[in-house]
Amino acid sequence: MELLHGFLKSSNFYDDINFPNGFNRSGHFTIQESELLTQVGRRLFALEQRLQAPANQVEEQFLKTVDGVKESDTRVELLWQKYKKLTQKRSIHTLSATSKSNNQDSYNEIEESY
Repeated sequence: MELLHGFLKSSNFYDDINFPNGFNRSGHFTIQESELLTQVGRRLFALEQRLQAPANQVEEQFLKTVDGVKESDTRVELLWQKYKKLTQKRSIHTLSATSKSNNQDSYNEIEESY
């Protein structure tokens, strides 16, 4: 059982959907961050999704951070928060003068006046 920054080290973590060229080539993470995320990311994901139980106090504190009970204060917690922020879907807002349904109603009103 090997620990890295207090977390159980597991197999390497990759996110081919959001970072197809790897964490280090994405431009969002430093070399140290990308290496750390690769080494403990799978464990962090398993803890966050409750697929595995925390094995020590550090992992329990991480879960409190994920749940919003406490602020991120360790390097790993801040890195996971950064990863989650980069991978969350953002809502898209557009500006338009009229909507499709309004155009159809206007057309019907004009047609009735003839």
